[in-house]
Order: sequence, then C-alpha cells, then structure tokens
Amino acid sequence: MTDRAERAERIRLLTEMARTMLASGADGDQVAKELLRRTDSPISAIKAVADATGVRLGDAKWIVHRNLNPEVRQAAESLWDELLDGIR
Repeated sequence: MTDRAERAERIRLLTEMARTMLASGADGDQVAKELLRRTDSPISAIKAVADATGVRLGDAKWIVHRNLNPEVRQAAESLWDELLDGIR
C-alpha cells in the first residue's frame, strides 16, 4: 500500500470513529481528544473531524488544535509564527 493509500485509510477509519462518537452524543472536542489519542498525525485528526462533523477545515483545525497536549500546541504555534514571519 502506498503512503497516500495508507493516509487515506487512516483518515477513513478515524472519520468512522468520529461519526460513531458523534452519533452517541460526543461533541467536537471529545472527538478531537480521542482521535489525537489514536493517531500521531494532527492533520489526519483535522481531516477526520471535518469529514465527520461537516465543519470547514479551518474550524476543524481549531477544534483539534485546542485539544493538543500543551507542549505539542506550543510547538505548533511556534511553527506557525515562524512560517507567517517568513511570508510577511
């Protein structure tokens, strides 16, 4: 299986899990926390949250981002700051 196919399968499985959680009453934050426990890829979690909830990718990013571990969240914020500084 190619990397692309593996990534697509991982997102499909995460999306199914998210839909099941939503159907049983979980909110977006609860879904994001669980998906982040099950994958090392915040990007996959973002895509799964967006697909399962119907929110836009930008909104899914904020749902997942606010549920990251504090150290990971700080590293992501630093990376975004550096990237934004590079294009300004």
